[in-house]
Amino acid sequence: MPATTRETALVREFLDATVATTEGFWSSFDAYFDETTVWENVGVARTVGPKQAAAFARAFPVQFHHMRIEDLVLSGVGNRVYAERLDHFCASDGTIILTVRVLGVLEIKGGKIVLWRDYFDTAGFAAAVGNQTT
Repeated sequence: MPATTRETALVREFLDATVATTEGFWSSFDAYFDETTVWENVGVARTVGPKQAAAFARAFPVQFHHMRIEDLVLSGVGNRVYAERLDHFCASDGTIILTVRVLGVLEIKGGKIVLWRDYFDTAGFAAAVGNQTT
């Protein structure tokens, strides 16, 4: 059964909100997560609820002004939506500091994201972050 338009639209809205403003990334957790939402960056970290998610995101090892998300595929089945994307972390002038290719799996219940798993090349990410912080 294909993901309903509602679940796909919610994920699209969430991804758009994360980049809408400089603070969009931080405020999107409160708007789209509930207290039990699990956000797992597989191989890196796992958070529960919007407060832990925001704390993890704020501790990101690369300083960035805003994000730009480039969708490659947004599709799904039932309440699960798959989001293959390029996450571009940008400086205030729009220059891309770091790009991470990601596959996110998001589960929706009751109009909230209850599970978000991001899969990406953690070795490549670590090397890129190391190059940005030196």
